[in-house]
Amino acid sequence: MAIGAYIDNDNPDGSVLGRSAGKIGFYGLATPIVKPTITLGAGTTTTLLAADVAAIKAGLVALGLVA
Repeated sequence: MAIGAYIDNDNPDGSVLGRSAGKIGFYGLATPIVKPTITLGAGTTTTLLAADVAAIKAGLVALGLVA
């Protein structure tokens, strides 16, 4: 697939998408949203790790990056 346009300016330090108080949207998300806060547990038990994975997935779903 051909790339239509780049959104950066070839800065060797990288590019930033959105501002700290701004909103961004992905894949046609109707309403852009602010960066979600994800709180992870402090531990390595199977239950805590499963809860951490669920929290990360919920954040990605909110951004429209995974289903």
